[in-house]
Amino acid sequence: MPRVYMGFSSTQHDSSMAIVNEEGRVVFAEANERSLKNKRAWHTVPDAIGPLEPLLRKYAKDKEVIASLSWSDRGLKWSPLILSMSRWQQKIPDSLLQSSSRLGVQLSNRGLRQAMYKAPSSNRDMLLNLDYRLFESAGVLSSIKRGWDHHLCHAATACYSSRYDSATCVVVDGLGEGSCLSVYAYKKGEIKNLQSRPFLNTASLGLLFSQICWACAFDPIAGEEWKVMGLASYGKRDPALYELLRPMLGVKDGQLKKAKDYAQRLTRLVLHRQTIQKPMDGADLAFTGQLVFQEVLCELLTEVHREFGGENLILSGGCALNSSCNGQIIGQTPYRSLHVPMAPGDDGNSVGAALLSWKQDHPGRKPEICHSPFLGSELSESSIKRVSQLGRFHATIYGEDELIETIAHELAEGKLIGWVQGRAEFGPRALGNRSILADPRHVGVKDKINSLIKFREEFRPFAPSVLHELGPSYFQGYQYTPYMDRTLKFSDPAAAPGVVHIDGTGRLQSVTKELNPLYHALIKRFHELSGVPMLLNTSFNVMGRPIIHDVEDAIGVFLTSGMDTLVLSNHVFRKPHE
Repeated sequence: MPRVYMGFSSTQHDSSMAIVNEEGRVVFAEANERSLKNKRAWHTVPDAIGPLEPLLRKYAKDKEVIASLSWSDRGLKWSPLILSMSRWQQKIPDSLLQSSSRLGVQLSNRGLRQAMYKAPSSNRDMLLNLDYRLFESAGVLSSIKRGWDHHLCHAATACYSSRYDSATCVVVDGLGEGSCLSVYAYKKGEIKNLQSRPFLNTASLGLLFSQICWACAFDPIAGEEWKVMGLASYGKRDPALYELLRPMLGVKDGQLKKAKDYAQRLTRLVLHRQTIQKPMDGADLAFTGQLVFQEVLCELLTEVHREFGGENLILSGGCALNSSCNGQIIGQTPYRSLHVPMAPGDDGNSVGAALLSWKQDHPGRKPEICHSPFLGSELSESSIKRVSQLGRFHATIYGEDELIETIAHELAEGKLIGWVQGRAEFGPRALGNRSILADPRHVGVKDKINSLIKFREEFRPFAPSVLHELGPSYFQGYQYTPYMDRTLKFSDPAAAPGVVHIDGTGRLQSVTKELNPLYHALIKRFHELSGVPMLLNTSFNVMGRPIIHDVEDAIGVFLTSGMDTLVLSNHVFRKPHE
């Protein structure tokens, strides 16, 4: 019987589903937050009924389902003990805690309890929706379930999306199965662990950055570490804050080590939250925290290179979402080439889990390289037509060449465009299929989008999508960056001020004809009209909501914002008053 490999990211946040076919090709991957309309999808089951059912109909009909999860039973079995310990700690009277460490202990304990609110103790307790639907449709009592080591899933997602024959893969996140750090060797399709993992090492660069986020008066539960990175460019190194933060984590024998007075230092850190009345009050803390993050990670990577060598680095785990740091790795470590996958966070682990199961069933074979990020859902053509037929505004339908010409001209005229094409991007960034686009030549475009569409803080920058073949002319030390995963310095910030951050950088996306021919053609035509080979690209959503998932989402943002034009496939909508 033919098999289909379904992967599920089963962390308590950022759940997702992925499908790998019998040939080892990733044919679908999407975070559940999109269809559930729930940012980060905290504490939702990984096999949520809504997104699960169409996948079973499309990919699993008459096939044996191999269901893979992103945590092993070995890791999950500690959940009850950890929760019991956190409950016990919460019962300790404040009077018994040292005043110098009380707030730090309380913050860590509450964060742990929140993160593990519904954590299972075994994979047997997972995927009950999948089991039910399979039994209902085919009389199958249960799928074959396999649980995989959490960091190994991160590594598989990253390694099998790279074009390297060999590399060192480093996974750094908030917490895995015993540690926030793992190191692997990747060679010719095989992934091998290079380090023995400690029983429990609570030193965590991801958690420290989340605590810095909280101290800046942002919300790490909502994933607002992005805001720390954006705000950092407005601040400066504060010597007192640096002295507080830098000793909290060190590197020894290839592992992160926590300072003995970590709780006391954390208490001093979180007290800063009380001093912040507006975001800019935390700019120096954001800058210093980002600097410490970068120094610790680069020191760690240099130590890994000293032990294992190699030129190629694959970086994954939640810490690989720090694009500001990623842009510095080649210059501050001995590695000469860096790959960061499209979804280095926990949402990406559904792909890794599915690929690991496929690899187990196909020893000696290498899965197909998963280089394209366009793995998610497509728009419903019937929904697009229904909007035209039943809505109060008319759509103009264009051929591809005419569409490119029309929208490129509208962009050059300063219009704000909602651009929705093909399959959705997998991962947290819009890469030209679920994007809001604008002309980057005018500095005022940032305030315009923030005030009319995104409704977000003014200090957060917008990203440039640049033609890869012209990237070296616009960025210092240009690196191919297809997933918008690193920040680089502009050579001439005046060329595109709308996408230049206050420190002269941009979190760029390299656009190629290979990965996205239509988006490449649009930027190319805009370049011919404007002389600038890039567009401002930001995700098609409003602050606090996931990237749009369907036609109804797109229409909702279009009609309740200052967007000028909405493009759904080849249908172009303009507002009734126009």
